[in-house]
Amino acid sequence: MGDMSSIPHVLDDITPGWLTAALRNNGHPRQERVESISAERIGQGRGFAGSIARLTVRYTGDSDTPSSLIAKLPSIDPHIRRYAIEDGMYRRETMFYRELATRSAVAVPGCYFADLDADTGDFILLLEDLGGLRGGSEIAGCSLDEAELVVRNLARLHARWWNEELITGLDWLAGEDDSSATFGALQGLYRDAWSRSGDTLAAIFPPDTFAIAERFGQGLAAVLEASTSGPQTLNHGDCHLGNLFFGDDQVVFTDWQNVMLTSPALDIAYFIQGSLSSETRRTHERELLNTYRSTLAENGVTSYPSEKLIEDYRRGLLVSLIPSVLSVANLDMVTPESLEMTKTIGARMIAIADWDCGDLIPA
Repeated sequence: MGDMSSIPHVLDDITPGWLTAALRNNGHPRQERVESISAERIGQGRGFAGSIARLTVRYTGDSDTPSSLIAKLPSIDPHIRRYAIEDGMYRRETMFYRELATRSAVAVPGCYFADLDADTGDFILLLEDLGGLRGGSEIAGCSLDEAELVVRNLARLHARWWNEELITGLDWLAGEDDSSATFGALQGLYRDAWSRSGDTLAAIFPPDTFAIAERFGQGLAAVLEASTSGPQTLNHGDCHLGNLFFGDDQVVFTDWQNVMLTSPALDIAYFIQGSLSSETRRTHERELLNTYRSTLAENGVTSYPSEKLIEDYRRGLLVSLIPSVLSVANLDMVTPESLEMTKTIGARMIAIADWDCGDLIPA
């Protein structure tokens, strides 16, 4: 198809002709022709690894596609773009929407088009505009009721894919067969990032957490290896409030660039730690974990002892250091909002010290 000969490299490459062809190519054969597009960039300066814009679209006639879409493309920053491509972020999210999104057991944005150029790393997603819902705020945090809603949904997501053979065979998700090599490489990336951002992180993490994070670079691979010994399931991988949209008794999960197959408690640890004040977390943490476990049971997972959940949860808290350290070192976090967000989340990571997670790092 002539207009589909290449994936848009930047936002300005999304022309009416290309968009018409993309929508028709993705199951809208009678799609009316796109007459005009206006684009508004959103989310700039928030440390995103992609470039996101709201497209307001005019058609030549009636269309079964909304007049407002969200377009997601690679970052325009060459350093961030290279980092995201090498990490596999763009490939994972594109393939998630193509292969798993509609079967995920949680609400995700509708996807109108998803494509990736394996040679260049270019990708594009055309997604449902969730502007009618309320976006979560990492800085403000969430209420206990909202936290319980998210925890219940994460339990449904995890139960759907609990030890599911289908996803263990997906090369874009499961990664290399040699997990020890993968974990070793990630340990190297963490240590490199720490060497470049340790001074910055000293001002972000509480001192007890900072001490654990510094030691973690020596035992990261072993901790990740230990996380493969129990049940494995699909994790969102970046479950924070900035990626969640709330409606009436509903939460929609966006930004699947870090979707992964791993221990079930990773999402739970990352979300609970980062979304509640330390005081609220300390008071209600165990009841949220009980809610998670009971919802798993309601959805067919009845063989996950509370002791194993706690062990996995503590390890998940420790592993949450990886995206934190890598993001500070590799993404653009210099706007006032992103700096406030980083410091707010960093302070909440006192949970790693509260649970004495340093004990999980091999001597």
